[in-house]
Amino acid sequence: MKINRRLLLAGIVAAVVGLAVPALALASVWKDKGVNLTKFAEINLTGAEIFEAGAGNGMNCELHATLTTEGGSTGKITKFETKKCPKGFGTYAKCELNVAEAKGLPWTVDVNTSDLTITNLHTKRTFKGTECKGGELDKTVGSVNVTLNTPTAITEIEFLGEITGYKTGGSFTVDAPNSGTYGIGP
Repeated sequence: MKINRRLLLAGIVAAVVGLAVPALALASVWKDKGVNLTKFAEINLTGAEIFEAGAGNGMNCELHATLTTEGGSTGKITKFETKKCPKGFGTYAKCELNVAEAKGLPWTVDVNTSDLTITNLHTKRTFKGTECKGGELDKTVGSVNVTLNTPTAITEIEFLGEITGYKTGGSFTVDAPNSGTYGIGP
């Protein structure tokens, strides 16, 4: 009787392991020209962001960011710099950006099946002049969806995150020489 129980238990364990291994094989990871990435990689990004603090009130800003990874299913945003915000709209139309800070770097980047997720994107902006009510905008978006134009060979990235009363979105191009080199896949 003990032998039958052991055989039954061994069969259950084998079945569970048999189901888990294919599921792990389907998990997406960072790729370098289609091959699993096993070394440090740095992806520099140039683009723009539009943030809105309330419907129709915000700014367009130029950004530079750096995404790093050592392979597997995670990465980090290690740099997120606002270069300038030449144009505001709504209540920000007459505002001028004084300082923009990325807080809590590095931000975690998780690889999903065909896109990425940034966790806790935290930015703090202060504004010059009395035209800007409050003079400061300090926001954390817990989960930001990152869409990849071609997941297997990334050249462009779009992002969108939203919390009550605040939205951030924009796009980046991958700077040379890495444009199209890195991607994600099973």
